[in-house]
Amino acid sequence: MKELEELISLVEHKNKIDLQKGRETYNDITWLLNEIKAEVDEVKEEIKEQNSPFLEDELGDVLWALFMLIEKLKDKNLVSSHENIIKRALKKYQERIFALKAKNLEEDEKIWQAVKAKQKRVLQEEKEQYNQ
Repeated sequence: MKELEELISLVEHKNKIDLQKGRETYNDITWLLNEIKAEVDEVKEEIKEQNSPFLEDELGDVLWALFMLIEKLKDKNLVSSHENIIKRALKKYQERIFALKAKNLEEDEKIWQAVKAKQKRVLQEEKEQYNQ
C-alpha cells in the first residue's frame, strides 16, 4: 500500500527533525509508550455511531505513535525496520488464522494456542542464533 510507505517515510523524516532538535522527550521510549496509551484512550472515546471521521483520526494517531516508536527503536538498534515488523506480523497471523478450522470455538482455540507455542519456540531459536 503506497500510503503506508509514505507514512513510514514521513515518520523517518519527523524522527530526523526530532534528533536535530535534541529534545529528550521526543526520543524517550517510555514517553512514547505512554503517548500510545493516551491515544488508545482517545480511540475508546470516539467509538460511537456515526463518528467515523473522528474515530479514524484517532486510529491514525495510534498508528503514527506506534510507527514513531518503531523508528526510535530502530535508532537504538533494538529492531531492524518497519517492514520487518509488518512481515513478522503478517507471517504470524497467517500461520495462526489459516490453521483454524472454523468448526468450533474450542478446537480453534487449541489450534491457535498450539501454533502460538510453536511460534514462540521458533522465536527463541532465532534469538539464540542472533546472540551467538
